[in-house]
Amino acid sequence: MAARPALPALPLTGGCLCGAVRYRIDARPLAVNACHCLHCQRLSGTDATVSLHLKAEAVSVEGELVRYRRTADSGRQIDAARCAACGTRLFHEPVSVPELVLVAAGTLDDAGWAIPVSHIWLSRSNGSFVPAADALAFQESAPDRQTIWGHFAALYPAAP
Repeated sequence: MAARPALPALPLTGGCLCGAVRYRIDARPLAVNACHCLHCQRLSGTDATVSLHLKAEAVSVEGELVRYRRTADSGRQIDAARCAACGTRLFHEPVSVPELVLVAAGTLDDAGWAIPVSHIWLSRSNGSFVPAADALAFQESAPDRQTIWGHFAALYPAAP
């Protein structure tokens, strides 16, 4: 596999389709993960969602959001946050981990670098989104988030 693109300089920015919601990320992501569960397939309209794992304190938002709470395939509850005007899904917010937010990579102003380092729920995948050779691949959930975060840190070491 070719080398992964470098992480872009901070801050990262993004927003919804209509521009009513904009966000800014002021910290390095913990991971970039693809989820292939059936809910994520329906939310994205394709085989997976790709999300940046971030500490919630690193994300600032301008604009009105609406939330839909659902139970994930793991059994955990998660809120999907969308633009109140156009409905673009911007974030997932795990109810059990309020200090974590998952930002939809496709809503970044520059998402070209956001190649998943891990894939979960591949047992639900239709096979159209193949993991990179250096990505972790789980048939269901990862054993824990630290496994994913550690792999991201190994592939993207922090600057000295």
